[in-house]
Amino acid sequence: MLLPTALTERHLMKSLFRFALVPALAWIVAQPGMNSRAEGEEPELRDWSQYPVPHGAPKTPRPMDAEFLKILPPLRSVPEFDKKAQELGMALWWHDYSEHVFLEQRPTADSMTLSPVVRTTPGEDEPLVFGLWGIKDIGEVSVQVEQSPFPITIRRVEFNPRMVPGENFGDKVAGGRLVGFANYLPLTDTGKVSQDQNTVFWLTFETPVDAKPGDYEAVLRVGTKERPGAVMKTIAIKVLDYALPAADVAFGMYFRANVDGDTFLPSHLRTPELMREYWIDLKRHGMTSATLYSDFKLKPLYDEEGNSRLASHEDIQNLQVMMELGLVHKEIPIMFLAHVDLPAAPAVLTEAKELGLPEFLYYGPDEPTVDSEWARDFLISLQPLRKHFRLITAISDYPAQVLGEYLDVWVVSSGRISPSLVELAKERNAELWTYDCNNKGTGNAPNSRFYAGLYTWALGLKGNFIWCYTEGYSWEQRNEAFFCHVIPTPEGPVPSIQWETRREGTKDYRTLRLLETLIAKNPNLPKAKEAQAWLDGIRYRVDWFRGRGVPPAMVNWDSIELWPACGNFEPSELSAVRDRASEYILALKK
Repeated sequence: MLLPTALTERHLMKSLFRFALVPALAWIVAQPGMNSRAEGEEPELRDWSQYPVPHGAPKTPRPMDAEFLKILPPLRSVPEFDKKAQELGMALWWHDYSEHVFLEQRPTADSMTLSPVVRTTPGEDEPLVFGLWGIKDIGEVSVQVEQSPFPITIRRVEFNPRMVPGENFGDKVAGGRLVGFANYLPLTDTGKVSQDQNTVFWLTFETPVDAKPGDYEAVLRVGTKERPGAVMKTIAIKVLDYALPAADVAFGMYFRANVDGDTFLPSHLRTPELMREYWIDLKRHGMTSATLYSDFKLKPLYDEEGNSRLASHEDIQNLQVMMELGLVHKEIPIMFLAHVDLPAAPAVLTEAKELGLPEFLYYGPDEPTVDSEWARDFLISLQPLRKHFRLITAISDYPAQVLGEYLDVWVVSSGRISPSLVELAKERNAELWTYDCNNKGTGNAPNSRFYAGLYTWALGLKGNFIWCYTEGYSWEQRNEAFFCHVIPTPEGPVPSIQWETRREGTKDYRTLRLLETLIAKNPNLPKAKEAQAWLDGIRYRVDWFRGRGVPPAMVNWDSIELWPACGNFEPSELSAVRDRASEYILALKK
């Protein structure tokens, strides 16, 4: 979901209305019970999965109540707690960060006996997640990591409980329950342990670029006020003997950071210092590209004679800071959401080249529909600019088939890039990227990791974007966002679980690409052939249709937040894939 390149104030206002009101109105209209039917009238057909589906997917009548309950994560039975846990009133458990975590989900027996291990490479951040299950009310606990060879950031998982399925404008489902959805990770090393609930901490190990390969240890201490050292665990840290290259495709987030107006990002959260914090945060999470929004009326990129003014332009200076910090790369294009008159285009591009800026992909009408005459006319009006810019926009699968001839880069919505669409893009010499605006930006770890990693790699995509980094929220005023991957504060951004696991997806992508590079150097080696066969099998398992098999949902966000959307892989397998790829890399680099 993007702000379209505006031609008039009317179009700008139309876009703002769309972002603020139209999705909410569409959601309300689509809910059961809102459109009453006369007795005997045929039932309304729709996509009851409430999950984005490819064009032409069949619609169905309302399912039976029992079908809606399938979206609920099954509750585990109460495990047996050892004597020490019962004495403490809490049980410590370990968690693969690729899996969902819920406030009310009891730990498994295996998770309470696991030994914590961190596998990482130099220059990378790597998470470790653990929880405390309240056998009884304990009150406040504190977490410390001692004797660590590397810096460690400690955050606590916030939960947002709600009924699933809930009442939806008069349409009810019997048998639902309260689900404690995980969302954001404020910076704190304390939490409250309550009976029959989880208190979860998210540790991030920050391995320096010059870290020597080898085995290290750290000590985790969890304590209460009365017993500061109630639990002590040794964390094994293994630094692998290779470094990951930067991603060779455009990973980015839609982010209107440089657009004036508190609707997007409040002015007190747009200081130069905080802007640098955002760019650094994006870079640390594996992003390699950006969206450059520019209000061409208030801040023109060229003067009335068509002379380029990029060097003195605030938005371009922001872009240069992104490059200095390593977020944006000259070799990887960025989305350019501004306006350039055709006569001024050569001068703008000449100066951009002189400044060493990345390629500007000129953004067209956002998410055009086949039946929109305005969108088609807009695309046609932009065709002369293709002599100077490649044209790009976010688009769905069917509009890409119909309108794709007017674009050079198709940013196709996630889960709709079918094999036939890939072939069509090749025939039309179009580059395929993907984007996702159907996310709540908070706790669906497997969805986030898979989308950035295996999905992007297996489909051979050249770009992966998400709406959005942050917009319209601040931690002080409203921190329950519907689509923000971080919430800004004066002290810096507070990440969501999906933001942390998006980074892990980019690391999966980089790991698989590094393995492919090593195989290509000596493809006839027995180990290289073995690794290639394994990669082929992984690619074959990746399902392009990310909503396949999703149960029906009464509320659209339920399926978005609860369905893992990682194809034919279990969430925990995502870590196993990277570990296996690492083994092949170590074998082939010798």
